[in-house]
Amino acid sequence: MMRYIDQGKTGDIGVKPFVLTISIIFLAYILGSSGLSIDYSFHETIGDGTGLTMDHFVSILGKNRVLFWLMFPFIVVFVAFLLAIKYIHKRSIRSVFTARDSFDWKRVFISFFLILSVLSITTFFEIYYSDSYIWSFDFSKFWVLVIIALLIIPIQTTIEELIFRGYLMQGLKMKIGSNKHAVILSGIMFGLMHLGNPEIAAIGNHVLLYYVASGVFLGLLAMYDNGLELSIGYHAANNIFMALLVSNDWQVFQTNAIYVNTAPPELSWFDLLISLAVFPILFLIYKRIFKWTSLKETWNDAN
Repeated sequence: MMRYIDQGKTGDIGVKPFVLTISIIFLAYILGSSGLSIDYSFHETIGDGTGLTMDHFVSILGKNRVLFWLMFPFIVVFVAFLLAIKYIHKRSIRSVFTARDSFDWKRVFISFFLILSVLSITTFFEIYYSDSYIWSFDFSKFWVLVIIALLIIPIQTTIEELIFRGYLMQGLKMKIGSNKHAVILSGIMFGLMHLGNPEIAAIGNHVLLYYVASGVFLGLLAMYDNGLELSIGYHAANNIFMALLVSNDWQVFQTNAIYVNTAPPELSWFDLLISLAVFPILFLIYKRIFKWTSLKETWNDAN
């Protein structure tokens, strides 16, 4: 059986299909992103929303509506990407999801609830021992948020996994012939994708190291487990939890969450190192649960 990271060799692997697919991804995202400005222009007469801050959009449209429009481009990209895989690359859609005969939903849910449990425990202690968290639960707004979070955020996280841990990582492996370089480079690309996030400006560029490490970690899950099921579950749990439990006024997700964190945006180098130390621990947990073997051989495999 061909390993997941090598699935990029299937279908049409010429330069034109890759250029066309990447172009379609960018075009689809730009097209989907216009929804927020268009909606804003119907409610506010000062312009189309160009150049305004997120606070302006939230003040006019509300947090739930803004979150929907922030997620909407990923729905457009998701559809466009799968069509490109099928009709431009002429390869099976399954091949960008997994190397198994069928997509393993059990793995997705195991990963999802594992990360949800870890986040719940760590955040509980953080809330309990901190004075910066304020209870802000509003059922009339929260139930709408739950629907958006459960139905749309998984599409956003899944398409990011498909592009970075699937399409790009497989393409890099095919091009450079190295598993480890494909994982590392796709992780760096994932980190750089977050350069425009408001938390980068609020906290500092050093937080990019966390995003890069996250990308490398998720790439390792995909490589060693032979599919995207674990990384899809991880990413969905992380983003849904962020949207539902804790919000603030400086991150990319500003939601009607249960708590609002009023602490100023900061992440010391010590806190960053503690956060990064979690990834090796999680990796060992995944390794034990799914009984991965031949780790060194897989990491160094250039075939």
